[in-house]
Amino acid sequence: MQKINQKEILALNLQRMYWIETEMEQLATWEAKIELEEEHKEALEILSNDSDKHALILEKWLNIANIELPKRAPRGIPLKVFDFNMTNIFEIFTEIRKYEILARDTYHNIASTEPSVLEETFPDEENRKEFIQDMEHLVAEEERHKRICDEKIGGFRRVM
Repeated sequence: MQKINQKEILALNLQRMYWIETEMEQLATWEAKIELEEEHKEALEILSNDSDKHALILEKWLNIANIELPKRAPRGIPLKVFDFNMTNIFEIFTEIRKYEILARDTYHNIASTEPSVLEETFPDEENRKEFIQDMEHLVAEEERHKRICDEKIGGFRRVM
């Protein structure tokens, strides 16, 4: 039986999250902006701008760890096309919310990586501390995004 290389799993998770932040979340947000026009613009701007910031954080750590930036969807990430044409607010924010939860939970798992794996990936102790802080920050940000979606979904339910 082949030993599971936890460092490779960490690298794959970082690449997956980079892809989700740069491709999938951005695509969903932009598609929602097109469909909703001015409606809910502020919420969508927060989600979009934060995804850009998150991608830059991930890019920094991928570079520090000498992990290649993905040029196509990493293993385990399906090709996804978001088409919100004729879709209501509830459905749009419900779809976006799924990815916010996925991101939050994955960042939490990354932040909980075994210390020995982090040490192997980031030999410098200060880097390890900063990495964990960044991942915990991303967990909090994704939770905030989930709440933004929850508010939009809840507001839509009340109107109906």
